[in-house]
Amino acid sequence: MSGYILCQIKRAKIPYYIVNISTNIYSIEELCYYMYHNIYLLDDTIINEQLCVWIRDELHLRRLYQKLYPRLDERSNIGEFILPIFKEINYLSHDQFKEMNERLKQFEEQPEAVRRKLKGDYLVEHEKYINAIRVYQSALEDVKDTNLGEQFIGSVYNNMGCAYASLFQMEEALECFRKSYESLHSRAALKSYLFAVHMNNGREAYEQLARELDVDAETRKEMDAQMAEAMKVELPKDLDSALTAWTRDYHRNTGL
Repeated sequence: MSGYILCQIKRAKIPYYIVNISTNIYSIEELCYYMYHNIYLLDDTIINEQLCVWIRDELHLRRLYQKLYPRLDERSNIGEFILPIFKEINYLSHDQFKEMNERLKQFEEQPEAVRRKLKGDYLVEHEKYINAIRVYQSALEDVKDTNLGEQFIGSVYNNMGCAYASLFQMEEALECFRKSYESLHSRAALKSYLFAVHMNNGREAYEQLARELDVDAETRKEMDAQMAEAMKVELPKDLDSALTAWTRDYHRNTGL
C-alpha cells in the first residue's frame, strides 16, 4: 500500500498476509486503510478467525478481539464486523463510515454472481490477474441459477479475456473474447475478438475471420490503424534490467 500512515498502536512483528492482493500489513492503521479502500474484497479471506487472532496476539488488542470474535458468525453483515476496528483508532468520521456502509449494503444486495464480477474487476484494476480469473470463473458458475442473461455473461468473459491477455496467455484470452462476442454481438466485443485472433493466430487468420463475420470497411480501417500503432513498440536499451522488472511484475501480478 502506498502513502504514509501514522500509527497510533505498536506495529506487529509478524504481519497479516492479505491473500487477495498479496500484501502484508503490520498495523491496525494499514488494516483500516485496506478495508476502507477495498470494500469489494472484504470476504472470508480477511473476515476470519486468523485476523482476530492476529489482532489479539500481534497488535495486543485483546478487547478488540473479544468484540470481533463473536461476530464471525454474523458475516452476512460485514459492516457490523468491521465497525469496531475503525472505532478502535477513530479512523473514520461518522459521515465517512456511513458512506462506506451504504456502499457495502448496496454491494451485499447484489446477486452473488454480480458481487464476484465486481470483485474480479477490482482485482484486475490492482493487476492481480490470476486471482481475478478465478473469481470470474466462479461468477460464471454462479450465474447459472440467475436470470442475469447474456449481457452479463458476455461482460464477464470480456473482462476475463483482458486478464488473460495481460498475462500474455493469448489462447485463453481468445477463447474468452470469442464467447464474449457470441453473447454481446457488440462492435466493441467484435474488435476485441478480432484483435485476439490477430495476436494469437496472425494476420491471415484475422483477415479470414473478418470476412466470415462480414466486418464493415470502417471497422476494418479503425482496427488496422490501431494494430499498426500497437506494433510500434520500442525495446528498452537496458534489456536485462527490463526483463528483471517484467519478471518481478509477473510474479507480483500472478502470485506465482
